[in-house]
Amino acid sequence: MQHISFLTLQMKNLFCKKLAACLCMKPPSYPSWEPPLLYARNRYVATGDSGSNRSLYRDDSTDNESVQELLKKMLIVLEARVHNEKEQNYEDRKNNEMQRDWMLAAAVLDRICAIVFTIIFIGGTLAFITVGSTHQLSSSSSS
Repeated sequence: MQHISFLTLQMKNLFCKKLAACLCMKPPSYPSWEPPLLYARNRYVATGDSGSNRSLYRDDSTDNESVQELLKKMLIVLEARVHNEKEQNYEDRKNNEMQRDWMLAAAVLDRICAIVFTIIFIGGTLAFITVGSTHQLSSSSSS
């Protein structure tokens, strides 16, 4: 699997950088961004000093603790949602970069094919004209 990945990177470098520069095509510039860190689901979330909170609500200490636990769970859910959105954004950027690379590689290959076709067409036309004029000269001189 790593061998295929290495070849893919070499082809990307060849098409998107070297050949694109030779054919006067501007390779796309990518912003530098880092992949998001993995989210730790069993993460402790601090909500303040529990001793000071208990002194304020001595009558409803069990209600206060259940509310704090509920708030902790809500905070964990919100953090997970934000993290999932960041991961999705990272995957979208990665897919967009890959799509732009393939589009550039296709444009490079298309330009190479157009150049080769033009050279062969012009060379074939010149060869046909040369052979035709040579054949006419040889047939008119033999008559």
